[in-house]
Amino acid sequence: MKRNNPIMLGLAVLTLTFASCSDDDDSNDGTETSITEEEAAEAIAMAVSPESGGMVEQTNQAIYTMEEDNSASNKAEDYECGVEYGSSYNISGQSANVTYSASLIWSWIIDCGTGIIPSAADFDLTGTSSYDGPRISSEASTSASINIQNLDDAESSYVVNETFTMAGSQESFVRNENAFTSTIEFTTADLTILKANYNVASGTVYASFVGKASNGNTYDYSGTLVFTGNQTATLTMGSGNTYNLAW
Repeated sequence: MKRNNPIMLGLAVLTLTFASCSDDDDSNDGTETSITEEEAAEAIAMAVSPESGGMVEQTNQAIYTMEEDNSASNKAEDYECGVEYGSSYNISGQSANVTYSASLIWSWIIDCGTGIIPSAADFDLTGTSSYDGPRISSEASTSASINIQNLDDAESSYVVNETFTMAGSQESFVRNENAFTSTIEFTTADLTILKANYNVASGTVYASFVGKASNGNTYDYSGTLVFTGNQTATLTMGSGNTYNLAW
């Protein structure tokens, strides 16, 4: 049976509830070591969320770096085309229920195509990140390749395509309180990020989750996340179950 489940990251507070209608849910005797779809969906949601320093936050950090790491006028036009730039820094954030930190190394090149007007920026990211939420915590390595288009001031939004990977360990604080390792990879399709407030207005993310439980068993889950504006998105897993995100 398909389920619709809210993953609410609103009001800077992460709350997550799952409605279950299956007969094979894990018991709470502490002996189950499988990774459930719900745990995978939770990990995917946190890896995306700006509240936990996920893909949305790091994508915005690339934009901030491009706009603000320029002492002249904070515009892409002030970078030399084809020249590699670099930056490294530590960031952290805290809301009512979620804290995160990340140590990042960026490199980027401004692409001017055949002319002298910047048309796109290509970023590479490596680093480490961690978050601690009410339902799950994580420590992971982070990497990304991010292409940002629509640099012209006349454009009201950026268009972003990227691959984003988090590989590390997670610990659940609910149900059987499972601990597992995982690799989560996102591939985006035309994320539209508003220049006025850096919110994701639309776009699609293809998500892959490969996790290894404490007993050594491997679990693969995949899903598609569609941004629906106003800081909301819907994650549809391969099973057809849906999870609603908001932050």
